[in-house]
Amino acid sequence: MEKFEDMLQDVETVLATERPRLLRLCTRITGNALVAEDMVQETLLEAWRHLDDLREPEKFAQWLSGIARNVCLRWLSRQARETAQSLELPLRHEEGMTSLAETLTADFDVEVEMERQEMAELLDRALDLLPTETRTTLLERYVRESSLSEIATLLGMNVNTVSMRLQRGRLALRKVLATELQLESENYTPVEDDSWEHTSLWCHLCGQHRLLGKFKPEQLELHLKCPGCCPEAGDFISTNSGLTLLGGVKGYKPAMTRMGNWVNYYYRTALNTGSVPCCSCGRPVMLRFGMPDNASSWMHRRETPIVNLFCDHCESRCYSSLEHLALSLPELNQFRRQHPRVRMLPPRFIEAQGGRALVSSYESVTSSARVEVVTSLENFQTLQIGGQV
Repeated sequence: MEKFEDMLQDVETVLATERPRLLRLCTRITGNALVAEDMVQETLLEAWRHLDDLREPEKFAQWLSGIARNVCLRWLSRQARETAQSLELPLRHEEGMTSLAETLTADFDVEVEMERQEMAELLDRALDLLPTETRTTLLERYVRESSLSEIATLLGMNVNTVSMRLQRGRLALRKVLATELQLESENYTPVEDDSWEHTSLWCHLCGQHRLLGKFKPEQLELHLKCPGCCPEAGDFISTNSGLTLLGGVKGYKPAMTRMGNWVNYYYRTALNTGSVPCCSCGRPVMLRFGMPDNASSWMHRRETPIVNLFCDHCESRCYSSLEHLALSLPELNQFRRQHPRVRMLPPRFIEAQGGRALVSSYESVTSSARVEVVTSLENFQTLQIGGQV
């Protein structure tokens, strides 16, 4: 690269030259070419403002890539925060009847960004388990986009050695993802087997077992069961068929994220307005309560109110307990991200705000964290969310 003094004299030209490379980098991180344009612009502006902070002019390209990566990660973080807020959707009857599909479609774009961020965090954890030299080589090549010759100069070795180290590094990274982080990395691997298989998701009823799953996205089917809480053949923690939102998902955790968004919207629309469009035929389905005949045994044991939506036209059925519905609240989603292994405590019924209410409690198995949701049994609104985190 030309001398730093010469670069300063024509810094605008230098930054413009770097723009195509930065655009490719930002597109890979954000997954959105339009967003990447904004990220590049912000990167170049930030680089201009902090040019005095550049201590090693010969590493200008790497320095610029580092700024771009931080800009993109800040954007992903904002997207995650906005997702939590966007889940508190307006539940007016007209919107519930006319814009369910549009709302869910919009949520999916955000969910994909969150999934990408979780994947990046998983890779960061995997890289931390590698030897320092291997991790440095991989980061320089695939994150900072340094050339083989630049990496060779940085590490004091020849290009052939760098190439060999990169090959070994990729193999080592795959091994880490297939061993130490196997259960988590499986969340991003398509499921092809039709048999029950172990997932990385903990049962929220007992917190003692990882869930077993069957997932066939091409057939829009997702079934989960706990080997401890669901001993019978027909028992499930969650069973879903025919929901188009399951299409195109590549793992259990992303599928459950989408399901949680949908559950929170769909059932709360029913509770607030008295009806929702049928999932299968789109006709209005009236709000009902009662235990379905095919409900799992754990639902019968807990004896909490069940929202039971049955379509008289096409005879499709959706149902959920109020306790399970509380788990789909944004605050509970955040609690479970911080404490993936939780268990559901016995329900309690109290008097609150002049009426009868249900207290749903969840506690971490690995810490003292606990959260409670108080739901009115008069109007089914969430009265209070609190606890010790």
